[in-house]
Amino acid sequence: MNGFEYFHPTALALYFASVLFITMFLSNPFLNVAALVGAFVFYAKTKKGICLVKETGFSFLLFVLIAITNPLFSHKGATVLFFFNNNPITLESILYGLNNAVMLTAVIYWFKCLNLVLTSDKLLYLLGNASPKIALLISSALRFIPLLKSQGERIKASQITMGLYASSAWTDKLKGTLRVCSALITWSLENAIDTGSSMKARGYGLKPRTHYSLYRFTRRDALMMVLVAALDIFVIFAFCAQWLEFSFYPLVSYVCSLSALVAFALLCLLPLIIEIKEDLMWKYCKSRI
Repeated sequence: MNGFEYFHPTALALYFASVLFITMFLSNPFLNVAALVGAFVFYAKTKKGICLVKETGFSFLLFVLIAITNPLFSHKGATVLFFFNNNPITLESILYGLNNAVMLTAVIYWFKCLNLVLTSDKLLYLLGNASPKIALLISSALRFIPLLKSQGERIKASQITMGLYASSAWTDKLKGTLRVCSALITWSLENAIDTGSSMKARGYGLKPRTHYSLYRFTRRDALMMVLVAALDIFVIFAFCAQWLEFSFYPLVSYVCSLSALVAFALLCLLPLIIEIKEDLMWKYCKSRI
């Protein structure tokens, strides 16, 4: 079925750029919560299993660390809750730290979703004509991240088989980690040289070069881009018209437009809605067989 990842790369790039721009630069807690919920549920539906549990635990620890940092170092705000080392801990500083934690966590999850959906071939398609070198650099970097991870696990498994992790002391573990890093760096340099030589042998960079693409821009992609652009314009207009004003200091005050919040929530939940629709269509088609 044609899920969210099967849209045209241009439509996907517009969607992720829109969500990330609004989340990072409009700085409204209600929008940030909607962005976090939308990113997490889409990522959870796309990537299931034990990896999701581990990544959720790490994200939670990062969330707590960011949230408690602001009230420990910033003591602005009129509502003093208690004193810590003779420094006032205010309600406004806690809420501001929570807002930053939600925003950064949402951005991290949206980039994780982007990494799952916008694969290296799609990035090459988007940037290949404008800047082939940058496109190649980005796609190679994205390719090497999982490649280095899997190769590091293989090197560690080989060293365990050789008996190099016989001791449980932390010094032995540290030496083993350094050996893995050394072997991994050597392997990555050799692989980079082989990749460069292979590309040179295949004539990469020679002119004139043709551009091959598997992607076709359809009416479905156009409707997707129109919907995303309309929601973006409405949310940005609401922010410029001060319908989404939020101030933390000295006291919390805000103006929240319910229509703008619903529009951004719909934008964030759009991938999940498309995936659910495709799942229902697939089940319906199977029931008709």
